[in-house]
Amino acid sequence: MSVCMGIPLDTEVNSNAEALLQAADTAMYKAKGRGKGCHQIFNREMTAATLKRLTLETDLQRAIAQQELITYYQPIVRLATEKVVGFEALVRWQHPQRGLVSPGEFIPCMEETGLVVQVGLLVLQQACEQLNKWHQQGYPFFA
Repeated sequence: MSVCMGIPLDTEVNSNAEALLQAADTAMYKAKGRGKGCHQIFNREMTAATLKRLTLETDLQRAIAQQELITYYQPIVRLATEKVVGFEALVRWQHPQRGLVSPGEFIPCMEETGLVVQVGLLVLQQACEQLNKWHQQGYPFFA
């Protein structure tokens, strides 16, 4: 058996019971993220980080629904023949207010929340549709 513990300090939290419990809970989840048998002392930056993470997750769910995720294609070239032998499908997020969001910012959140499976299927579908269009247009990829 192991214990993960969140420790709120009176100096970092409003001293009402609800705020102390919320701070302890926030710190406990941070401790759980580090592994079994850990403890974490609450600090105010944790609240800001949690809020940022929740906002990102909510924005990502909206982005999927609003089709803000775009698939880009990076060619794979065989150097010996200088021919395109494939493509790598890369997902990008065109946020309506922030512009293009770095994959380094949103992909870890997708992985942690399980949204990566839904987005992966979306990208696979888009890539298959694009490949079909290229074939219909007569591009001789993979010939």
